[in-house]
Amino acid sequence: MKKYLLIGLAAVGMLSLTSCEDFLDSTNYTEANTDNYPAAAADLNKELSSLYGVMNQLNHYPLECPWFVWNVMSDDTNGAGGTGDVTPHAIGHLMQNQENLYTNAWHCIYVGISRASAIIYSVDSFDWTGNETKRDQLLGEAYFMRGLFYLWGTQFWGDIPAYWGAAAPDPCPQQSAEEVIFPHILADFTSAYNLMTNGATTWGDGHAMKGAAAGYLARAYMFYQGFYKKAGELATANLADVELPEQEGVNGPLTKAFVVSALEDCIQKSGAELIPDFRCLWQYTNDLTAPGYAYTQDLAASNTFWAGNGNKEQLFQIQFTNAASYNGTIQMGFINQTALYLGLRVDKDFNNRGNGGADSLPYGQGWGMGVFNMNAVNEWPDSDPRKKATVLNCEEELAYFAYTTSCSEETGMYNKKWMPVTCDESSFGVKEDEKDGPGTGPYTWWGVYRTQHGNTPNSNGNSMQGDHFTDIVFLRLADVMLMHSELTGDATYLNKVQERAGVRTTPYSWENIRNERRWELFGEGIRFNDLRRWSGNDGGETCLAALALERQNGSRVNYTGNWTTMHHASSSWAQRYAKTNGFLPKPEGQINIANDESVLKQNPGWGSDASDWNMTGTPVY
Repeated sequence: MKKYLLIGLAAVGMLSLTSCEDFLDSTNYTEANTDNYPAAAADLNKELSSLYGVMNQLNHYPLECPWFVWNVMSDDTNGAGGTGDVTPHAIGHLMQNQENLYTNAWHCIYVGISRASAIIYSVDSFDWTGNETKRDQLLGEAYFMRGLFYLWGTQFWGDIPAYWGAAAPDPCPQQSAEEVIFPHILADFTSAYNLMTNGATTWGDGHAMKGAAAGYLARAYMFYQGFYKKAGELATANLADVELPEQEGVNGPLTKAFVVSALEDCIQKSGAELIPDFRCLWQYTNDLTAPGYAYTQDLAASNTFWAGNGNKEQLFQIQFTNAASYNGTIQMGFINQTALYLGLRVDKDFNNRGNGGADSLPYGQGWGMGVFNMNAVNEWPDSDPRKKATVLNCEEELAYFAYTTSCSEETGMYNKKWMPVTCDESSFGVKEDEKDGPGTGPYTWWGVYRTQHGNTPNSNGNSMQGDHFTDIVFLRLADVMLMHSELTGDATYLNKVQERAGVRTTPYSWENIRNERRWELFGEGIRFNDLRRWSGNDGGETCLAALALERQNGSRVNYTGNWTTMHHASSSWAQRYAKTNGFLPKPEGQINIANDESVLKQNPGWGSDASDWNMTGTPVY
């Protein structure tokens, strides 16, 4: 039996969780008083674990998570869910249904920034003689995480409050994302890259690595040049050097050549490698499920299975552990709730049949959100093997699929990369240790694995909702390779990704690299910001992003068990994108706390300047 990591670094991080309080007050987000903590260098490792744990806090509300939100906002995905699930519909229509929709995201991002800054400004309080590599790695990880949280914050909201001292000033006014914050983001990723050493951390342990810093430096640089500087095709554009603020690990302006060299270092020296079979990146090829799943039986026959959490293609991810509960401070962030939200829609259809039983093997129940848009699926050539590896066509692959009487924006096209996976537990003799104990039939494969390798019950007593421990992968080597080709115009790594996928190799062109990124990374939360950077800021209703999003109009959807077509809930996707440039509304509660537009101001398209942003009920088709 292959061992799959179930308890990651997040388990340490939860020991020092703090509540997410209002950012624009004087609250210290570190749990201990900075006058007496950290008291020793070892305390910084605890602080670092706590810093990574913020991603799990953010994961407690998937509908506020960047990776989930951007997936739903893209042209590849519908909000879907049930007729009462207004929030995913609002996100998918570039609207909102409550004025404080992203409060938890706002809080967690600033908790992360605060914790990262605390480490950065504490690291040299201790003597690191003889341990300089450990010191630099720790500091590099803190810079990486600060850059990551600011990147998520600016891509969510644009101009936001920002600071780079040991603590936030009071007041802490919003800064220009383009002119001020992004140079700091690029500086943080540059510092992280230059301070870290390949091999300084154990692969797959949840820590950021030098290769991850290279990948995120490129991701941030390409967004900055494409979206803010409107560079268009990056391989041919004349990209100006970026002046960076002074800090450790920064040695002058950031050049395109440096970003390219960092990507090459990641590809050639980090130890990352492409998993030979694309399917083995995803948990449905685990060794409990694959032998009974027709689509993966060829892999099982050759003893080839899922590469596992923390595999050699993963460069950065969020990890999970069996420590979730709907009660208490930990709550549900420490299981992969994204999987649950993307599971087969529960409830019954007109035939009084539901999803999640033996007819649904090997895919499990959930809330039915984030299904793929039918037009996007139809645009993807069937000749690409990644299509079937990514898209669950329920009517074709499942013995029976229920279009439930409560569904909305349903397509029957689900995300195999992220959704729950089951196996036939009757084949494995699962221990009866659950409050909703297993019976004959399908069961979450993680639940079977967990009970076979220990006596610990599922932490929230509900395997369907709690036995999901697959990493959410933020950065893969394939993404790094495609960024390299996009920056250089050299098809070498583009072709390596295509060869692994089993598709025809192509020469470099801007269209080819855009298509390849779409299909390779389909359903991974990358597409929306790719569209934005390819369009440039203030692109209007005719830019690439607006036109792509508008193609959702008229797509085929199922509403309450009946087929119909999808239309925008208020105006159009193109209009909403043009008004907002893809930015989200800042929580109104935070704006009210500031009570000063020079400190915090609502984004265009979300206030009195627009009337088409508020979704009061689920769209009826």
